[in-house]
Amino acid sequence: MIKINIQEKSFNEIKILENINISLEETEFLSIIGPSGCGKTTFLNIVSSLDKNFKGSIDLNSSNIGFVFQDSRLIPWLTIKENLLIISKQKDIIFINELLKLVNLENLLDLYPKDLSGGMARRVSFVRAFVNKPKLIFLDEPFISLDYPTATALKKDFLELCKKFNTTIILVTHDLSEAIYLSNRIIFFSKKPASIIFEYKNFNNQEFNLKKIDELKNELLEKHPHILEGFL
Repeated sequence: MIKINIQEKSFNEIKILENINISLEETEFLSIIGPSGCGKTTFLNIVSSLDKNFKGSIDLNSSNIGFVFQDSRLIPWLTIKENLLIISKQKDIIFINELLKLVNLENLLDLYPKDLSGGMARRVSFVRAFVNKPKLIFLDEPFISLDYPTATALKKDFLELCKKFNTTIILVTHDLSEAIYLSNRIIFFSKKPASIIFEYKNFNNQEFNLKKIDELKNELLEKHPHILEGFL
């Protein structure tokens, strides 16, 4: 169980987050959606302990976490092997190879990031997130800069990794269809200062069924047409 209690977060006396209380079960996939600039990345930074300057408490019960950002953030002067080994606690190249095979990236260890396509580099960043078998992974819009076919394939691969390692996930996204596809539950934030305005129990069951995803999306937006703008 993960318990998040953010009573208040401010920058220079400007309130960013307030009254955010969330509990996650193990292996749950939670998505956070809110207007641009409302504080979603700040929320991730607090929950992942990158930012400890806030009022409240975070109970993760684990220090073993992973993070995937909007870009791959691979070190350009290191090979793929070196990029992965540098963060691996066990330095287990056999396990790293197994992870690369799971996302169809065999025989790339001696290449450099410049040799990879955007989709391949992003796959490596996902492998990096799983290298230490984390209990919890944070995703900060990791599919945002990819074309639709590449992003779709990556989402499928990522879900397979999540199921294999029984990982709990918190995803920040602007894409409601993406959240419906991937998540067990979606939490909607208001405008700044962000607070929870709606919680959506998702019944898609992580199925890539475009018709069903669109139906759930349209149903939600019909009931709450302004929810993506940060109010009901």
